Amino acid sequence: MGNSNEPISLYSRSRIHDICEYAFRHQRTGEQLTYETLGKKIGRSARWVSDVINGRTTPMREDAEDFVQACGNHYAIRMLKHLYGDAPPPTDPRLMGSLTVSLNNLIKQCRDVIKEAEAVIEWERTRRPWQPITQDDERILMHLGKQIEDLFQAGDDVHILMDERYGIDPVIHQHNWLAEARALEIVVSDPRELMRRERQEALMMGGTSRC
Repeated sequence: MGNSNEPISLYSRSRIHDICEYAFRHQRTGEQLTYETLGKKIGRSARWVSDVINGRTTPMREDAEDFVQACGNHYAIRMLKHLYGDAPPPTDPRLMGSLTVSLNNLIKQCRDVIKEAEAVIEWERTRRPWQPITQDDERILMHLGKQIEDLFQAGDDVHILMDERYGIDPVIHQHNWLAEARALEIVVSDPRELMRRERQEALMMGGTSRC
């Protein structure tokens, strides 16, 4: 199976100002930011904000992220992430009629992932480690990967609707998850610690560590 480091995006970089304009026109901050007040929030001038919205200036990524986050529009945040290949694009709002509809879709996607995961578990149980990966094997693994992507998308839809309908900011879930994950030592909290552990494992196995 081939790997690609190229970002996957439906949007070209020239669309950054469209995303910023959408975020500004559809703010979800509880207040109506003007060019001037938005500029103050992100350390920029009102002229710069106007130039970005009207396509006269193309902001750097960090500036664009500050722009859309200050506007509080999670569709725009998701579109910007997708533009840089960090997330899939947001679901068409016309397909997100209610939180109940999105939750039912999330449940369906969970069941689909479980079904495909069980198929992969059985596949790995019966294959021999020295056997080459066939095209059929690739299809099994890729189908599971696709179902996982569907699950991520369904979960994000629920986050967006909880925010739009009930004011529960998705950032809260991220902070809560990160705090718990760090407490349980689930995540890599320090890159240097990961390197130290890999060196220890290499020494225990009689090998050499990678620099």
